[in-house]
Order: sequence, then C-alpha cells, then structure tokens
Amino acid sequence: MTAKELWYKFCSEMKIDEVTPYEAWSFGDGATWGDNLLELVLQGRKFGTASAYDEYVAEDALEDLPKVGDYSVLLKPNGEAVCVIRNYDVYIRTYESVPPFHAYAEGEANRSLESWRDIHTKFFRPRLEVIDKPLNAKSLIVCEKFTVEYTAESGMENMDELFFVEPSMTYAAEIRSYREEMLAAESSFDGCLSMKRMPNPEEYADYCIEFANPSRILKENGARGTVLLCIRKSDNKMVGCMQVHHVLNEQMRSITGHVGYSVRPSERRKGYAIRMLARAKDYLTSFGFSEMYISCMVENEASRRTILANGGEYLETVYLEADGVDLERYKIKL
Repeated sequence: MTAKELWYKFCSEMKIDEVTPYEAWSFGDGATWGDNLLELVLQGRKFGTASAYDEYVAEDALEDLPKVGDYSVLLKPNGEAVCVIRNYDVYIRTYESVPPFHAYAEGEANRSLESWRDIHTKFFRPRLEVIDKPLNAKSLIVCEKFTVEYTAESGMENMDELFFVEPSMTYAAEIRSYREEMLAAESSFDGCLSMKRMPNPEEYADYCIEFANPSRILKENGARGTVLLCIRKSDNKMVGCMQVHHVLNEQMRSITGHVGYSVRPSERRKGYAIRMLARAKDYLTSFGFSEMYISCMVENEASRRTILANGGEYLETVYLEADGVDLERYKIKL
C-alpha cells in the first residue's frame, strides 16, 4: 500500500479532509534499522523520535520543524506504508537536558537515557559533521512524541485510549481545568508536584521540566523525577496526573516511595489509575529498578485496590509527620 492510499483510507474512516497535510517518511538511515524501529512503534514500545535542530537551520527549513498535531505516514524502507501517526508533544532541548522520559519514549535498547545518548551520539555526530556543526551538550534536539492513529493491517483496532505527556503550554487549559476541579472537590494533589500552589500553568510546566532535567545539579538529599499528564485521546482531556521519582530523597525512600498519582474527580472509577501505575512501573524499569515502593493513606480503599491490582505487596504502616497521616507502604516487583 502506498502512503497516499493509506492516507486516503485513514481520512475516509476518520472523516478527515483528504487535503489535510501529512508527511511520509521512514526511520533511520538503513533498511534493517528502520524496520526495527517501525516494529517498535507497532508494538507500542516506541512513541517518540528526535532530530537535530541544526539540520533544519542548514537546510533553511525552520518552517518544517515538527509541530503538535502534525500527521505522518510511516513507511518501511521499501516505501510500503504501515501506519499513520500524529504528534501530541514537540519540544526543543539541549542535548544535555533531553529528559529521561523522552529516552523511554524512543523505545530503543533498555530505554534508558544513557543508552539513548549512546545511540544518538552515533547517529547525530556524523550528520552534523556534514554541515560543520559539532555535537555537544548545548546542541539543540527536536523531540517529538506521537500516537498511532491508524494501521494498514488493523485500521483503528487496538488503538490505546490514553497517552502520557510531560507538562507544557500545549496542555495549559487542561492543567488549569484539572487544578480547578481538584480544588473544588477538595482532593489531595497526589502526584501533581506543586500544581496546587501554582495557578499559572506556565510556571507549573517550567517547574516540572526543571524537576526532570538530567543536567540539573541536585542539592543534598535532592530528588529528580518526571511528572506525567494522563490524557484521554478521544477528547484530549487530562484525566490524571502522576509523579514518578527516579532519584529519591530520604522521605521518598523511607515513606512515600517512587510514585504518586491522582485521578480527576469526575473521571474516577474508570480504571485509569490502574493503567497509570502500570505505566509508572514500566517507566521505572528504564532506570534499572527491579522493584518500586508506593504508599497510600490507610483510609484510601481505591488507591489500595489500584496498588494491589499492580502486584503490590503490603510492607508496613508508617506515619508521615509532615502531613500528620498514616500511610500503608507497598512493594511492587518490576
């Protein structure tokens, strides 16, 4: 099937205007590599890609920089069209500050930031040398994340209902709405980092970005982690928020654990929390963890069920002095 044939089929089923712009392309510089990466996309393991900003500059093609909402038809190296994807997140970071969640999203090797850097140093360096640009810590990298919208083999079947995104101004309205609903319901902001005290979505997004920044120098007993918004694809609504710690401080190690999460009050009892925690488990494996720790308030039966559904093993009940509450601690093998 050609790219045009797959695109027209997709547009027909999704009631999208056929003149909507799209790009058709394949991964990598080699046939085997490109096929392997495409297979990772179809498996759901790969939902991100990256390119060098300097290449767009050298080609006088800044107008072609990817954007949120862009469609692409992914091809096999032989030109056969396989699936349609759509960007849901695009940002530019220096090489040293590309966050670990992006490395995880690219799906290669063990999905760690270290392996991402190793793979992409080998990929970017010769390409940038052609245009007389060095690859260094300050080189700008264009990071894209996407959802699979349609496949040549199964159409719309088996499309995931949820996707996870780092906070950005793209989702400013949803961040604001989520915060307002949580405040109105007097819900605790578990897994939201400092959302409760930050009514400005831009301030909040910047704070979350810096919290995850791998080049940030940690203070003594500091922490580093990733905040993920859980977005329902059908209406782009933020249904949950999750905070995943990969460098823990003492309180996290002994009491609160690796993960905190919350679900929007109007979207509870739909199974979202179980799926969010499952994503956190998978993400933490990219840091080499073999087990994770998580806590919930003693009276929070819904959270307890979510933890148990993900393989939680009760350890002990501890007292969190800062909040004046008793917490049940659990261990989950990854």
